Amino acid sequence: MSPQQGASPGSGPRRSAGGPVGAGLRRLRYLMEHVRHGLRGHRTVVGNAVQVTTASCAAFYFCRYGLGLAVMSVYATFTVVSLGALARIPGSGRQRATTVLTAIPAGLALVTLGTLLAVQTWAAVVGMLVIGFMVAYAGTTGPRIAGAAPGMQLLYILPCFPPYAPDTLVQRLSGFLLGALLLALVQRFLLPVPDTPSFRRLLADAADAAARLADHRGGPPPVQALAEARAAGEALRPTCVPPAVRPASPTLAHKAMAHAAEAVRTLLAQLDALHCEAGPQQRFHPETVALLEGISTAARGAAVALRQRRKRLRPGEGPSATALQEELTPVRAHRAVDTLERLSTDDRLVYLRRRTQVVQAADCAVVLVLATRLMLGDRTVERNPAGHTFAYARAGPLGLWWQRLTMHLTPRSVIFQNACRFALGLAAARAVAGLLGLQHGFWVLLATLTLTRTTSLETRSAVRQALTGTLVGAVLAGGMLALVHDRNTVYAIVLPVVMLVAFTAGPLRGLAWAQGGFTLVVATLFAQVSPVTWQLAPVRLVDVLVGSVIGLGCGLVAWPRGAGSELRRSMAGLCSAIADAIGHTTAQVVERSGSTDLFALNRALGLAQESLAQYQSEPREDGVQPDWPTLLVAGRDARRGERLLPDRPGRIASPEVGAWLRQAADRTAADYLSLAHHLGTDRGTPRDDPQPLDIRALLAVAPGIPRHSPARETGAVSAALLLDSVIWLDALTSDLTRLHKEM
Repeated sequence: MSPQQGASPGSGPRRSAGGPVGAGLRRLRYLMEHVRHGLRGHRTVVGNAVQVTTASCAAFYFCRYGLGLAVMSVYATFTVVSLGALARIPGSGRQRATTVLTAIPAGLALVTLGTLLAVQTWAAVVGMLVIGFMVAYAGTTGPRIAGAAPGMQLLYILPCFPPYAPDTLVQRLSGFLLGALLLALVQRFLLPVPDTPSFRRLLADAADAAARLADHRGGPPPVQALAEARAAGEALRPTCVPPAVRPASPTLAHKAMAHAAEAVRTLLAQLDALHCEAGPQQRFHPETVALLEGISTAARGAAVALRQRRKRLRPGEGPSATALQEELTPVRAHRAVDTLERLSTDDRLVYLRRRTQVVQAADCAVVLVLATRLMLGDRTVERNPAGHTFAYARAGPLGLWWQRLTMHLTPRSVIFQNACRFALGLAAARAVAGLLGLQHGFWVLLATLTLTRTTSLETRSAVRQALTGTLVGAVLAGGMLALVHDRNTVYAIVLPVVMLVAFTAGPLRGLAWAQGGFTLVVATLFAQVSPVTWQLAPVRLVDVLVGSVIGLGCGLVAWPRGAGSELRRSMAGLCSAIADAIGHTTAQVVERSGSTDLFALNRALGLAQESLAQYQSEPREDGVQPDWPTLLVAGRDARRGERLLPDRPGRIASPEVGAWLRQAADRTAADYLSLAHHLGTDRGTPRDDPQPLDIRALLAVAPGIPRHSPARETGAVSAALLLDSVIWLDALTSDLTRLHKEM
């Protein structure tokens, strides 16, 4: 008896269950399940590939075979590909469709300009230089425009090549309109990307979390409420907010949203510290309890207003900060007098920081309420006692847009550098393609557009991958064209499959797959527009090679190190701006003279944030870097003081106290200037670690406030202004100390 005959029924190989056919079916089921699991993990990529394939094929078949208009079919297809595949528009299906529809007027203008400027090579090159820069630089106005910029570039690139055919402009514009409308439809209704929580909802969740923390007024720390508050604050961190809902545009509503987010995150941090530092059996002072009640009411009112669907407030509606401000003013003054009396035993400011936590939290709650009202259309917030914080509310829409557009109009901006790099590369590619008379010159520009990176190292890597993928794709395309020849039916059947595979494999497998797949797509598409031979494939390879060399040359000439060389300079500029803000703010507090220059600090902060964001996205060698986010925090702390302190009631009446405050501010500003010099020159070392504020010297000159003096109320208001300034300088000194430890 053979071993198999004596085996038990459940043992041994299972080949008998179905034989080879059954094994093949099981293998097929396993592969299908594996593919299905992978597609679930990449649902957005697959969905986008299906959308682009559906819209582009529908547009192409309708125009080419239904209407018999070859030019219209090409423009309709490339519109879908440019705005659906080449562009990276963030957001849900509804948001992407809205962005595409919003881009239609600009797209019509670009197609028209490209057609008219194609009359001469020099005109097309100049147009490419100007339009290439403008389209790339427009990304400063928000993530959606920045995501659409590469696709918008292609809308000018495609028509700006010979033959000069203004008589086909109607077909070109009609094709663009058809492609844009079809893409918007499929993005909205075919496998749409799910909606993400709006920024107003994130703000409302954070405001509710702050209200729940403020509701806790004694006993053990509220562990659950603290965890929820930290999660809500983290969700509002700029790097955690989805780009599509990030308030990054220069509109008044978005500026108010960003202001509210900064206020509520600071509010959560202050309440967190208040509850965690008080101990397990905490008992709050009645003044603290009263302020916590006001904070809870104000934050909850802001959350309710943020969750309402209406976009504008009606008269008398919305959250109010009046009650909290009325409660805060006497508490601020009383605590300032009480704290001054105890500073002689608190030269490290531990007591002062603890006593001001709830006051600073109340300030943030007031700003949150006013920012919410401004967001919902109430411009009267600038007449509030805290209205100096909202100086930007006085600017009109054109002024806000002009400020944003000019903010990065400097060679020190990485956005400006990237726009120049792309514009120069595209102009050079257009000049080369025109002078050499390349048959499909727009492929040269397309290669330059898609392969140019922010660093020369990245560009070299991209070129290597692209040439490898294009070579493989060209071989496959040449073989397909030689075999199929002029049988359009075969190309029409193959086109959706090739598109779907190319637009799925490219994002998932890398640049080589993307270039190889796109080469097949181009060959399959153009074979149906006009008679082609297998020679189209090597032409595509040569054009990609020329575009790659041009992109590589621009990467080597124009800021080859990307943000790596700019980061330290932008951070040095931020340090200098912080020092200037300290001087301006102190002058207004002490002398009530001068003016603030928030635009300068905002510009330095914006340049530093963009430099850091790009630096973190670039491949780089591992190395120790300073704690750059702490420096950004210092910039926001300086801005907060510059917004709040000059408008506070009271004045520093004592010349000795004013001199101490100016001296302390000058010392802190000098430390930031020293760090700026170190970062800007990369020579020497910063000064010694910043020293804490000399509180004993302050006490030596600070006048006492008798309890029954008629001037006690005025002195208390002045003391409150003084201590607010002291705690602001202390925060900036603490930020600087943390930075020095990383140097």
